[in-house]
Amino acid sequence: MRDQSVPLYDLEQAQQILTRLTPVTPGQTQAPILPEAGSSFVRLSLSSLAIETQPKSNPTPQAAGAEPEGKLELPPHFNTWEDCISWCMEVTRSEAAFVVDSQGFIIASRGRIPGRGIECTGAELVCAVELLERMDPDSGNLTWVDFDFDRRRLVGFIAPKEEGEFYIVGLLAPEPAYYSHKQAITSQIIESLPGID
Repeated sequence: MRDQSVPLYDLEQAQQILTRLTPVTPGQTQAPILPEAGSSFVRLSLSSLAIETQPKSNPTPQAAGAEPEGKLELPPHFNTWEDCISWCMEVTRSEAAFVVDSQGFIIASRGRIPGRGIECTGAELVCAVELLERMDPDSGNLTWVDFDFDRRRLVGFIAPKEEGEFYIVGLLAPEPAYYSHKQAITSQIIESLPGID
């Protein structure tokens, strides 16, 4: 068996390669894996693959600084967009946050602004939201958009307003744990929206 390229359908050769690659300690004997009678499949055991598994009962450790959703402290209703994006940055640990109206004008911004500026990012986000809504207008209201770039992530929450106008709260490079807080952010902004100037 000098040819190391094995087609996927040749299970016998694949089993021979697996047997050669699996380390066996001197005191350990490796039981041969035989196909069941009447079955054309080979049963692979986890012991032959030497995979360590963790018991499911152990809770997974949380990322440093990440709060569980149940302990998210909700502030009173926001009075300004500055208060809103400040809270959003704190909850999601974003590098920057901004608010754009439906025409692409920046209403508020905070944090480390990228080199191109928030204006370009906000206008592109508004354009993307309008294109997404035109693609399938019967699918319902668009609430969140999430763009992954090579090095950063851009997240936008679309806050609805009357007469077809909307606001987008943009978050630049939030930590991955932001996803668990999306519902709390959504409800907090929507409830505060009538009182925000």
